[in-house]
Amino acid sequence: MNEINDKSFLSEIFSAIQGEGYLVGVRQIFVRFSACDLRCKWCDTPDSLVRTKHCEVEEEPGIRKFYKIINPIEKTQLLNILKKLNPSFHHSISLTGGEPLLQWKFLSAFLPVVKEQFALPIYLESGGHRPGELNKIIHLVDYVSMDFKLPTSANAGTLWDEHLKFLNISLEANKKTWVKIVVTAKTSFDDLLTSIDILKSVKFAHEPVDVFLQPVTSINEIIPPNEIELLSLQKRLIKHYPKIRVLPQVHKLIGQK
Repeated sequence: MNEINDKSFLSEIFSAIQGEGYLVGVRQIFVRFSACDLRCKWCDTPDSLVRTKHCEVEEEPGIRKFYKIINPIEKTQLLNILKKLNPSFHHSISLTGGEPLLQWKFLSAFLPVVKEQFALPIYLESGGHRPGELNKIIHLVDYVSMDFKLPTSANAGTLWDEHLKFLNISLEANKKTWVKIVVTAKTSFDDLLTSIDILKSVKFAHEPVDVFLQPVTSINEIIPPNEIELLSLQKRLIKHYPKIRVLPQVHKLIGQK
């Protein structure tokens, strides 16, 4: 038995309301993976950037009381935890991070069992920059929430080619896909236009994907655009691409972490 396939490093497992993107408001079981290869300036889950000794697990769904287990976590152990979180009243299971695709080998072994046991959709949240890994597990997920990381504000380098490949893989597999772009007061409009050019270059089987401009939640002296700036950004972008929405982190507004 391959240890890499059957164990994973996680930072949190809990029940919560999805606060971002197309499925905002639904109840999900969140499985937060440890480690990320990006260092976005506004990251709101810094504890998940590196592998940690422990993973925090919610005792019961929604009570916000946690116990700790030791990493790495075996596949059967994680399945038992998910059962205790009562998947029957959850909409889906969210794979978040960190960057879940860094542990694609574990996912390739774990997700078929999850789908068989729980019959819940799998929601992948990713930085949208690891198309090779996505290609290996895309048949096992149902929803793809991908980021476009803007060079002038994300501190993640230039990832346009990776984003385009990632988007094409998801759409060619007929997965419900949307794009999230975090915007700050200093976001370059040229970067946003480049994002739109990428989206317009994709041949959509159905309708174009939704784009969510997400005003950054203030952190490390990084602030969001003000109301006038957001209205202006959306108006200017809609002229180039009609499916532009503005959505803050709703889970933060209702007091969720």
